[in-house]
Amino acid sequence: MKKYTILFLMILSGFIVFNSCLDQADPAKVEAHPDDWTIESSQNFHGKVLLTESMSMESCQSCHGADYMGGTSDISCYNSACHAIYPHPEGFADPSSSNFHEGMMAMLNWDLESCQTCHGADYAGNGESSKNCLSCHKGDNGPEACNTCHGNDINAAPPKDLMNHTSVEYVTVGAHQSHLVNGTWTTFQMGECSSCHTTPSAFNSAGHIDDSPNAEINFSALATFNGNSNALWDRTNATCSNTYCHGGFELKKEESTYPWAYTADVMKGSFKKVYWKNTDGPQAFCGSCHGLPPEGHINATDCSGCHSRVVDKDFNIINKYLHINGKIDVFN
Repeated sequence: MKKYTILFLMILSGFIVFNSCLDQADPAKVEAHPDDWTIESSQNFHGKVLLTESMSMESCQSCHGADYMGGTSDISCYNSACHAIYPHPEGFADPSSSNFHEGMMAMLNWDLESCQTCHGADYAGNGESSKNCLSCHKGDNGPEACNTCHGNDINAAPPKDLMNHTSVEYVTVGAHQSHLVNGTWTTFQMGECSSCHTTPSAFNSAGHIDDSPNAEINFSALATFNGNSNALWDRTNATCSNTYCHGGFELKKEESTYPWAYTADVMKGSFKKVYWKNTDGPQAFCGSCHGLPPEGHINATDCSGCHSRVVDKDFNIINKYLHINGKIDVFN
C-alpha cells in the first residue's frame, strides 16, 4: 500500500510541474535595441553606433529586411516616423531604377534639408555620411541648382518638369521654352524667367516648395506694366490674361510726350488672353497683341515711320531690345 501511495504522489507531482509549465506566462520579449536607441542625444543612438561600424547596414537588414521595409521585425525603417529617405534602397543613384532618388525627393516635396542631415550643409559628404553629392551634381549650387529638378542643361525652364514630362500639353511644361529661345519671340527680356514672374533665390524661398503643391506665380513689374494691368494666371484653364507682353497696356494721352499721336484719351493694346499650351505661333503674330495701329492711335500703317529703331517697313522687329521693354520708343 505504501508503495502505491509513493507512486501516486510522484505521478501527481509530475502532473503539477507539467501543468505549471503549460500555464507559464509568455517569456519576456527580447529587445534588439536599448531604450534610448532612437534618442539623438544618447550615446546609444543608432546613428552613432552605425558610425562606429562604418555605416554597415547588414545588421539592420538582418531584422528589418534587405529593403528595410520590416523583415522579421515587422518594423519598417521608413514608416516608423524616423526615416523618410534613409537607408537608401538599391538603385537610389541609378536614373533607370524605380528607386532613383528623384522619386523619393518628390515624396518629400523636394525638401533638400533631409539630404543635408547626412551629407552636410554643402552636400560634399562632410556630415554623417562621406558620400559626396557633388560627384554627380557638378553644376553651380550642386543639388540646389534650379535645373536639378526642372529644365535642362541650358536653362531651368521645363521641359523637363518635376515629373519628367516633356510635352507642352502639360501645364508644367507649356510655353516655358518658347519664352526663352530666340524664335518668334521678340523681346529684349529673352532668357530671363524673372521677366514674367518672380523667381526664387533658393529652393526653399517662400512661395516655391512651401504651402501649395504648386509654385506661386507672382507677375513681374514688366508683365503687369508696373502694376497698371490686372495680369492673371489661370492654372485650371492654362491661360494668361491682361499681361503687358500680350497687349495688357493703356497709355494716357495726358501723360504722353506725343499727344498728337492719339485719337482718344487712351491708346491701348488688345488685352489678349493667351493659351499657355499653344506654342505653334498664331498667338504671337504681329498685330495680335495690339492693333496695327493700336486702338486710340492715329491712322498710320507704316510703323517704321515713327518707330524706325524697332521695326522695318515689312513689320520685322529689327531691335528686340526696344520691343516689349516697358517703354515707348519713338523716332531716334
